Amino acid sequence: MKYQVFSDSEWIYPDTPLGEAGVADLISARGADVCFQLLTNVEACEGEPFAASFSATDLYATVLQLLPAHVGENSSAKEFTTTDYESVKHFVTRRAPFEVYDVTAPIQNGRLFGGRAAFFVRIDIPANAAVGERRETLTLTVGDRILTVPVTLRVCKTQIPPLSEARFHMVHWIYYHRIAERHGVAPGSREYYEVLAAYLQNELDMRTDYLMLPSGEPVRDADGRVVDFDFSHAEQVGKLALSMGFRYVMGGFSVRWRLWSEAEVDLLWERTTPATSIEGYRQLKLYFSRAWETVTRNRWQDVYYQCIEDEPQFANSMEYRAICGICRRMMPGVRIHDPVESTELGGAVDVWVVKQAVYEKYIEEYRALQEMGEEMWIYTCGFPAGKMMNHVLDLPITATRLPIWMCFRYGATGFLHWGYHLHNPEGAGETCYDVGRDGLRYPAGNSFVVYPAERGPMDSLRSHAQRSGAYDYELLTLLAERDRDAAMRLVERVCRTFDDYAPDAETFDATRRELLELLG
Repeated sequence: MKYQVFSDSEWIYPDTPLGEAGVADLISARGADVCFQLLTNVEACEGEPFAASFSATDLYATVLQLLPAHVGENSSAKEFTTTDYESVKHFVTRRAPFEVYDVTAPIQNGRLFGGRAAFFVRIDIPANAAVGERRETLTLTVGDRILTVPVTLRVCKTQIPPLSEARFHMVHWIYYHRIAERHGVAPGSREYYEVLAAYLQNELDMRTDYLMLPSGEPVRDADGRVVDFDFSHAEQVGKLALSMGFRYVMGGFSVRWRLWSEAEVDLLWERTTPATSIEGYRQLKLYFSRAWETVTRNRWQDVYYQCIEDEPQFANSMEYRAICGICRRMMPGVRIHDPVESTELGGAVDVWVVKQAVYEKYIEEYRALQEMGEEMWIYTCGFPAGKMMNHVLDLPITATRLPIWMCFRYGATGFLHWGYHLHNPEGAGETCYDVGRDGLRYPAGNSFVVYPAERGPMDSLRSHAQRSGAYDYELLTLLAERDRDAAMRLVERVCRTFDDYAPDAETFDATRRELLELLG
C-alpha cells in the first residue's frame, strides 16, 4: 500500500496522483492539536475493515476518513456562483464540477466507506505534554494491508489557553428548526436536545465560545394579536450551552430591515408591522421585557448579549438606534452584539461584527471607532464571492484559516460565520446552497462548515482549519506581547488584506512553524 503525506493546509482530490511518501513533520504548542492528511493508492471496498494505532502513549491520535464533497459550480467573481470558468480561473482552485476531500468522517465500527482510501489525522497535545522532539509511528490497517507512517513531532513549551481563558472569540449561528428537520426529531424532545448537544460539543471543539439562542416566540390571542412571548426554548438551550462550557449566550434577533437601501425596519415575526410604530413599540417592549426576565431568573446578566438585527445598513441606522434604545430601557445594562454594515451606530451597538469586505471599505472609520475603545469582530457570509477570504471549497484552504489572522492584524477580538450547518433541504450532497430565488446559489461550502451525520455533525477540513486558526490567534497574541513587530511581520507574510493572501500551503506552514519557534 503506497501513500503520501499532505499538509492540512492544502486540498487533495480523488484524482490527486501520489508522489513521494514523505514524513509527517509536525510542530505544535501544548494544549492544542496538530493535523495532517494521508492519501493512498488503495480502493477500499464498502465496509472494509480498518484499524489504527499510534506509538505515543501520552498523546491521542484520531484518524478520520476523508470523503469527497461535490462542487457543482464555481464561486463567481463578485457574488453567488458561475459556470463561466474563464471569468474566475485566476482565483479558484479547480474548474467545476469537481470533487474535493473535505468531509472528515468518523470511522464507525472499524469499517470504511468505499472509494479511494484517504485519511485525516489529528493528534491532540495535552497541556502537560513533555516538551521536545519525538519520533512516533502511526500504523493503519486496511483489510489485510498495513501502512506504517513515520511521524516527527516537536512539542513546544508554549501553551494554548483553555477555551475558558481564550482571548479570541467565535460564534457560529445555529438554525434550530433545521437541526430538528435534518435529523427527524421533534423540537423540544429528548432526542432533539441530544442531537443539539452533539452540535454544541462540536462548536466547543472548534473553540466557539458564544452561542446565539433561538428568538422568543410570539403568543397570539384568538384574533391573532401578539399578547406575549415564549422564551422557554431559548431558556433551555441557554442552560444546556452554559452547562457544557460556552462562555456567553446571545438573545436572538427581533427586527429586520425591509430593504437594505431604505429606512423602514419591521418586526421579525410580523413583517407588516414597522418596528418604530406604536404597535411595534408595544411588542418590542413586551419582547425585551420577557427576554430580560429569562436572563435575570437564570442570573445570566454577566454572560448575556442581546442581538437586535442582522446587518443594519446606513439607510436604516437611525431606526436601529431607536430599537436599541427600547432594548436598553427594558434590559438595563445589557450589551448588544450584532453583524453591522454601517459606521453610524456608535452608542447603539457594543460589539461591532463587521463583514470582511465592509471593514476594509470603511477601514478609516472603523479604525477610528476602535481607537475610541469600541470592540470589533469580523464576519464572513454569502457576499462577496470572488477571491475574498471565505469558507468555500474552490478557494485555497488557507482562505478559511487566514480570516482569523486578519482579525489579529486589524485588532478584532472575535469572528462570526453565519453558515455553520445549512445544507440544501433535499440533502442531495450539493454544496452550493440554494438562495431560494432566481436560481441563485451561494458558493460551495459557504453555508456550512460541518456535514450532517446520523445523530449530530461531522467535521470538514474547513472546520478543522478554523479551530487551528483560533490557536494561531492565541499564538500571535503571545508573540505580540514580546515583540509586536515580529508578530505583524509574520502576518504580513501570509495576508495583507482579505483578498491579498498567500494561497499555498508551503508559505503558510513555514510561517506558522516560525511563529512557534519564535515562541519556543
